[in-house]
Amino acid sequence: MIRSSALACVALLATACGSDTATAPHGFLHGQVGIIVNSTGRALTMFQLASPTTTQTLSLGSSNAVTPVDASVRGTLAVVPLGDAASAALVDLTKPKITRFFLYPSGFATGSAFVNDTTILIDNTGSGTIGRVTVHQASDSISDTVGVAPMPSAIVVSGSRAYVISANEDANFTPLGNGIVTAVNLNTMTVAGTVTLGGTNSTAGALGSDGKLYVLNTGDFTNPGSISIVDPTSLTVLETDPIIVGPGAISIDAGGLAYISSFFLGTVIWNTATKSYVRGPDHPLCAPLPNNGGCRGAFDAQVDAHGNVYQTFFGSTNLPGQVFVYAASTYALTDSIPAGVGPTALRIASF
Repeated sequence: MIRSSALACVALLATACGSDTATAPHGFLHGQVGIIVNSTGRALTMFQLASPTTTQTLSLGSSNAVTPVDASVRGTLAVVPLGDAASAALVDLTKPKITRFFLYPSGFATGSAFVNDTTILIDNTGSGTIGRVTVHQASDSISDTVGVAPMPSAIVVSGSRAYVISANEDANFTPLGNGIVTAVNLNTMTVAGTVTLGGTNSTAGALGSDGKLYVLNTGDFTNPGSISIVDPTSLTVLETDPIIVGPGAISIDAGGLAYISSFFLGTVIWNTATKSYVRGPDHPLCAPLPNNGGCRGAFDAQVDAHGNVYQTFFGSTNLPGQVFVYAASTYALTDSIPAGVGPTALRIASF
């Protein structure tokens, strides 16, 4: 499974953005702010898009069990599942500081989603469940849970439903079949239905501007993965299309462009309306490797309010982790700055 593999294994704006220099309502949080999950660094790094060398860093803990790869952001709060620590940290981004932890008795937590300002969903990849917590609940325990398909790793919320994306693998990460999306009724915390996807090792998804759910089937990291388009109302797969090798993260902008990142090939841009590439595997958003001219891999890619693309590179033995920036429309690589140790997920929030 791609997120579990990652457990083992900011940027400079291309154009001027006057709105990014607005009066700060929350201190550091003003204009557009990037929030990076540093997986092996066990930290969050925040940077201001208008001044990317202006950063704040928050430690998520010193234990080797703290292995975050993703985060969810709503307003001035973030929730960060802590991987093998079987817990999630609730972060007040205005400080920044961890205000509390939510705890599973065992397992490992990788995905999360806000339902509203005070309600959060956190998956337990180890036990095949998701749990619901509230910001101000008395107990730290994640006890309001529901079982879903094996190896859940991502949650997408839409209306009164959560769509839980599961790799459908056993404890050794061997596929039990194709990936599965489980729809959960958030009013009752019960399973409303499931749909089997068009590929194996399903790991990430996003809602499109057309209301459809786009799910990545990562596959075996050797052959091309695929993207399954799901009707969330009828829970049917409308079609499954081949995509790059090792797709692991997807974000979709308001215009329907999907930014799909691969550990091996950078980020491709796929038009959800035409089902065609804007930038395909032969010409991805690519930060070149030194010497051989190949592409550095990408863990995530997000678009800012001006259409610029920010892409995380995890780093390697000889290369540091970075966030690379590509200009709106032309997608020319414009700049990068250090992004901490082992940057994985990136979120861009406006304040």
